Amino acid sequence: MLQIEIQHLEQRHYPDIARIYQQAIDAGNITLATKTSTWEEWDKDHLPAMRFVAIENNAVIGWVALSPVLQRTGYQGVTELSIYIDQHHQGKGLGKILMQHIIDRSEKASIWTIMSFIFPENEKSIALHLKFGFRLLGTQHQVAQLKGVWMDNCILERRSTLI
Repeated sequence: MLQIEIQHLEQRHYPDIARIYQQAIDAGNITLATKTSTWEEWDKDHLPAMRFVAIENNAVIGWVALSPVLQRTGYQGVTELSIYIDQHHQGKGLGKILMQHIIDRSEKASIWTIMSFIFPENEKSIALHLKFGFRLLGTQHQVAQLKGVWMDNCILERRSTLI
């Protein structure tokens, strides 16, 4: 059983956020990013009230955050999910804890749609999303390149059951 605490993600957590994200970059089938961003770039891209870390024994072992999908009027309730778990803590249920936390918080904040864009090879992440009511909208074929290789992208969406 995990003994974790969920805290609001703050700038002091960013070195661990970047470290965990770098693990995803190094894995080569989780993100299109090829390098981590600066705190200022990351902070600008993620909703301040919708970012959380999982802490176990005073160490950040995972994080979750929402970003706006569009800046246009009327889309303020449509977000994109980022959820990352330290490679040494995967498979222990932490993804479920963080997913439930962000869904609960998002619905309290009147967010009606959470979207995720996931490589088809990332089957564990897709399975996690499906367990939480996301539905597969479709797959974009050869939508972007990663290190010269065309990648497909599954688009998943969760609509709030409350809003």
